[in-house]
Amino acid sequence: MNYFVFTDEVGVYQSHPNEKTIKSHPFYIRSNVLMSVDDYRQYQLEMQEINELYEIPLDEEIKWSDLGTKYKKGNSRTPTLDAMSSDRLKGYYRKVLSTATSKESTMFLYTVTDVVGRTSRYAEEYIYQYHLQDAFQRVQMELYADDFAVFIMDELNKSTINQIKAACHEFTVQGDFVRYSKIYHGVLTECSLYSPGIQLADYAAGIMNGYLHRNILSPGNYQFASDLFVDYIQPRLRHHSTGTICGYGIIDIPKRTSFRALLEKIFDED
Repeated sequence: MNYFVFTDEVGVYQSHPNEKTIKSHPFYIRSNVLMSVDDYRQYQLEMQEINELYEIPLDEEIKWSDLGTKYKKGNSRTPTLDAMSSDRLKGYYRKVLSTATSKESTMFLYTVTDVVGRTSRYAEEYIYQYHLQDAFQRVQMELYADDFAVFIMDELNKSTINQIKAACHEFTVQGDFVRYSKIYHGVLTECSLYSPGIQLADYAAGIMNGYLHRNILSPGNYQFASDLFVDYIQPRLRHHSTGTICGYGIIDIPKRTSFRALLEKIFDED
């Protein structure tokens, strides 16, 4: 079977962040959403219907950050969003996630760096590589012998994209402890406006960011993101056959820091 893996990020990573950056971006998270090509073909058609139902113009997309903008600033990126109530916007996210997770092949996988705890001093370019490399490794492990997967990400600035493409090509061709025989040796890019898959990865990243905020930094807040995580993400989160999530569906980068114990408490302790 053939698969797409849509990947997106939330947060800002710096090896030596200042207090303002830490407060604004306490975590750097990359989401990865795996879906078979056959399921994605159907999902893409269903997203057309959803966007028509919610009257989203062809030249617009709904981003996860749009919800926070409505709450905090009271104004939106577009007239379409201005005209949409918060409850209707929440309904849109739920409809998209319900549709995506109704597909048998859908699976979520995350890589996470603790910025607020200052557990990483890696240079920015290495963090970008390590997040993708860990995701590539897990997808390679997940696939059967005749399967094949292609990673697709949003278009960023040209220099960052070139750096990421070069790194992904290098580690997939050279290999590490994994031989990347079932994955395209690199990463493809697409404008998120034209890709329901990248938009889904954006929502998945934002939901995880909210869930970590609620469980680590701001108990009692981020209820909507936490509800979406429990209802849609958690049941489709990659895990070991024993049910363990950390190290399988949620990978901490760098490894062997105090952050791992915190993640295990959140995701693997009943």
